[in-house]
Amino acid sequence: MDCNADRFLALENMTEEVKAACRETEQKEPEGIAETAAVIYNSLAECYAESAKEIEGMTGITYDCIHIIGGGANADYLNRLTSKATGKKVCAGPAEATAVGNLAAQMIADGTFENLEGARKCIRTSFPIKEYS
Repeated sequence: MDCNADRFLALENMTEEVKAACRETEQKEPEGIAETAAVIYNSLAECYAESAKEIEGMTGITYDCIHIIGGGANADYLNRLTSKATGKKVCAGPAEATAVGNLAAQMIADGTFENLEGARKCIRTSFPIKEYS
C-alpha cells in the first residue's frame, strides 16, 4: 500500500485503515497484528525503494548504501526488508542520532574536530553500525 497516502495520517485506528486499504486494492486483508505489521513493514520497505530510485533519478548518482539513523536503526526486520527491496546495503545506526549530531556540531565548533568529515569518522568508529545486505 501507499505509505505516503494522506489516509494514514493521524488515525484513530491504523489497523482498520490498513485492512480497508487492502480491501480497496483487492489484496488479502491481514488477520491479526502480526500480518498487519508485515503489511506495514513491507509497504514501508517498498516505499523506501521507490524513494531511493527517485533520488537517484533526480541526482544522476547511484548509491550503494542507505543509512538509517535514529530510532529506525533499531527496526531490524524493517532494515532487512529495506535491503531486500532496494538491493542495497543498509547501514543502521547510531540510534541516538540527534544527540550524537548535536555533540558533533559542538565539537566541530570548539575545534575538537577539524571538520564534518572528522566528526563522521569518529562517529562511525564510536557507535555500533549494523549492516544488512
